Amino acid sequence: MPGKIQLVLPGLFDLPLFELTPGLIADELPALNRILRLASPRPNLAFSIDAILRQVLALEVPVEEPALGLPLAQACAPRSQRQSSRLLLFQAVHLRPDLQSAIIAPIQHSDEDLNDINIIINDLKELFKVDCDIMVIDKGLFLMDLKLFDAPLHYPHILSVLGKVANPYIEQSRQHLGWYKLLNEMQMFLHQHEVNQQRAQRGLLPINSLWFWGGGNLPEKIDASLAWYCDDSVLNQFAVSLDLPTASLDDLASLEQSSAAAVIDLRLLELLKTGATTGLGQVLLDIDNRLLQPLLRAVERDRKSLCLRAGYEFDLELAPSAALKFWRRPRTLATWPGQEQGS
Repeated sequence: MPGKIQLVLPGLFDLPLFELTPGLIADELPALNRILRLASPRPNLAFSIDAILRQVLALEVPVEEPALGLPLAQACAPRSQRQSSRLLLFQAVHLRPDLQSAIIAPIQHSDEDLNDINIIINDLKELFKVDCDIMVIDKGLFLMDLKLFDAPLHYPHILSVLGKVANPYIEQSRQHLGWYKLLNEMQMFLHQHEVNQQRAQRGLLPINSLWFWGGGNLPEKIDASLAWYCDDSVLNQFAVSLDLPTASLDDLASLEQSSAAAVIDLRLLELLKTGATTGLGQVLLDIDNRLLQPLLRAVERDRKSLCLRAGYEFDLELAPSAALKFWRRPRTLATWPGQEQGS
């Protein structure tokens, strides 16, 4: 029986279309426009990367933890630490005051920014060595191993929170007093660090906060037949830790007929969250050519179904029989949403 393809493409329906040429939207994205025309919307309130991937992997969410994040930190840790429930991933961010709250803004990863981040994190690592161990995972990405208590579980993936207010997460942190106290002490350290004084003089955003996510334990049981196509290194390490067969997005042409597949591309959301939308058109063209066209061929050739999950208020379900719905009028990103529910 043909497997279902689940395409995770967050940010697709939040793009600044005014930055794209009408010709590109109407004529150069044929596979996307075909999906928009023929697929049927299905309501879904999974908006964050964590919530979407939990659905893709059929992971249960405890009633007492409705906003549970995805346990990515354990997957990035050395094997000797993977059973620890005290692990968190983190990145440097900037909290920008906004009336009664603060907006979570990204710190860019230029060589200058990364050098400043590394200086601050090395100093923080030394000052708080009684509370935690810190190791480098990738450029600008770190792993914290807490020594005195378990990691909080309510923080979502960093791409799901950039540009949003921090207050709801701060309030949730108050329920974990040891963690809340440590977090406040780290914030005070960051505010006072001389690197931030120098950054202010150079007109750069201060590195005045850290965003933590990925706490929790790896699931014990999962459908290991799910093929995983993704180019994000952290998500791929997570998939490997679950014994899922992983491949690059470049390998979609080899998708097997019987395989259920998860295809995950975070590039649109990364562009939106970092404000670097100058390459948006090229990324959309690449998604249409390298992802959507092979996936549509699989739908037509192998009678697979396709579910497009964009972190919007509904998913788009494309069944093999959708080609028969020839009466549906053309759709593009410029005219979507607008398709009637259930049409």
